[in-house]
Amino acid sequence: MKIEPEVRKEINQVLDAMKEAVEAKNIEALVGLVDSEPNILTVGPCPDNVGLGQNGFRRWMQALLDKATPVKFKLGFTTIKGNGPVVWLDTHVTYTCKNGENQKDFDFYLSGVMEKVTNEWRWSQMHLSAPSELEFPEGPPPSPEAEKPAEKPKYTTENKAPNPEQGEDAPPEWNYM
Repeated sequence: MKIEPEVRKEINQVLDAMKEAVEAKNIEALVGLVDSEPNILTVGPCPDNVGLGQNGFRRWMQALLDKATPVKFKLGFTTIKGNGPVVWLDTHVTYTCKNGENQKDFDFYLSGVMEKVTNEWRWSQMHLSAPSELEFPEGPPPSPEAEKPAEKPKYTTENKAPNPEQGEDAPPEWNYM
């Protein structure tokens, strides 16, 4: 649902505060952006980055910030939808960090839900993920018979394939996955 311009402005202020806190490695400012309810779930990009509540978020965010010095936390295009005191959002994040003289950019997707709690917007669910190309395992080589083109069936009125009716599954040639 579309949100009011004032709500968008408030959410952008929270995202700006998050950016500033990451770049300053200010873990307490980051934790202050998460709701204090104990069942708040936050998920980060590394295997051990799942936390419940503010302490769980603090643990995985501190581990992430300890890996390298943040240089820049840039937010990309952000979609925000909402309903009353609840909004959900998605954005692209470029996180630039360095370790010694080595600097690297990481792309992340940030999505989550924020709630207006005591007149301030707080994360009540957050998911930070790192996109990567899926690498599927190689299959066995095709058999020689599989390389030969199949003969097309000869249709007669007795064995002609019926036309699919509306509501049936798509024909196999439409399945591209």
